[in-house]
Amino acid sequence: MRMLYSLSVGLVKFWFIMMIVQNESAAILSSPQCNNYTLIDDPTRSVNATNTGNYTCDRDFFTSVPMWFRFVGAGGSQLTTDPVEIYHCTTHAPGWYSSEMPLSSDTTVNGTVCFTWSGSYCNWNNTISVTNCGSYYVYQLSQPPTCRLRYCTTIVPTDWLTSTAKITTKGKIPNAKTLPIL
Repeated sequence: MRMLYSLSVGLVKFWFIMMIVQNESAAILSSPQCNNYTLIDDPTRSVNATNTGNYTCDRDFFTSVPMWFRFVGAGGSQLTTDPVEIYHCTTHAPGWYSSEMPLSSDTTVNGTVCFTWSGSYCNWNNTISVTNCGSYYVYQLSQPPTCRLRYCTTIVPTDWLTSTAKITTKGKIPNAKTLPIL
């Protein structure tokens, strides 16, 4: 009986210590932006959404001060990493992420969103930050350089984040213009 009691107490102590370690690890690994962002659920941002005569401008939606956003819903959960042809995503010049995505959980990288226009897949660009939150990404976005530019999203598989995942882009476009954010 005494041995059973010692075993039970030992298991309870082990469980309690594991819960503390697990909670401490979660707190250490969690980037603040993974818990503090604005949701965007907008199917018109999809790379498959073409213009219907109503062009949308992200300068009216985003501010000049970068903020954290997470994309959800039918429009997609990730900024597209492939160049997008003009007049998609319900805008003139669609934006796509042209840099490497963060592969490890709780990692943030800086990258570039390019906007397609005038024969160039990167006629304008914007510097952004992207954080891998484990099962989703959050993006630190601000106003694009001019009107009629828009961040475009795509739907990704549910298992898109793995330790062996490699997300690539179709390359940077020469002669890209960099305009100051006003």
